[in-house]
Amino acid sequence: MADITMTDVVMTDFDIMWNNSVNDMISAIKSRDDIHDYLLSFEPCEYTGYAWTQDEKYKRFSDYLDKKTGCVHSGASFACCVRESVKIIRDELITVNAEPVSDNDENILIITSSVS
Repeated sequence: MADITMTDVVMTDFDIMWNNSVNDMISAIKSRDDIHDYLLSFEPCEYTGYAWTQDEKYKRFSDYLDKKTGCVHSGASFACCVRESVKIIRDELITVNAEPVSDNDENILIITSSVS
């Protein structure tokens, strides 16, 4: 059987709608530094999640985000969309700091495996 590639995957209407919703939410979150910074550090209680959190600041920001994204979500889909958007934004921020090295650097130790 042949490997499946991304060009073989057909997005459903729901997939397209969801991707658009997440992209709109990401844009809305990034439109205000205070919301962006808050959501990147905010972790809702494991028993309430984003949907039922009583955090006042989150509630104010979620009202803004709901309006900014067109009031298209139910409470559950809004919470899922925020969670997915925050995850994507956090993943974008992961950076690796490294210093360039040359192949001639005598401080480099090359480790090889003898397992075949």
